[in-house]
Amino acid sequence: MTEKEFITNWAKKLWSDSLKKFPDDFNGTDNCRKIELPGKTLVLGEEFFGAFEILTVNGNSVYQAANHDEAKFIIYASRAKPVSIDLPGKHEEIKAANSKYEQYLDSLIKNIEADYRGTFPGWGSNEAASAVNEIFRALNLTRY
Repeated sequence: MTEKEFITNWAKKLWSDSLKKFPDDFNGTDNCRKIELPGKTLVLGEEFFGAFEILTVNGNSVYQAANHDEAKFIIYASRAKPVSIDLPGKHEEIKAANSKYEQYLDSLIKNIEADYRGTFPGWGSNEAASAVNEIFRALNLTRY
């Protein structure tokens, strides 16, 4: 197996095994407010006096998040390029959903790296990290 085949196989496996969806699978509250989004890939922009700018990849401003946790929530939720998301009303709920999602992503990373080391025993951790990055990029996953 080549490294390219390894990456393709993992991306297909995660896609077909019903990759968990954020925020639906990680948010346990009904106390939310709807935020309109452009249906495009979003990235984290600069911090301005404690607020974080959410941008499209073209640099267009979409939203000013009140804090880093809210910004991460919106970026994580934008993976599927929705036109709106439900943002929890309390900071603690946002932070808890982010934490659960990040633990999930970390477990994916550990599983991929372990399989990589088993498949390519002579290769180092830099190559494994590169493979994880390629798989995450193919699935439009981000881990902050």
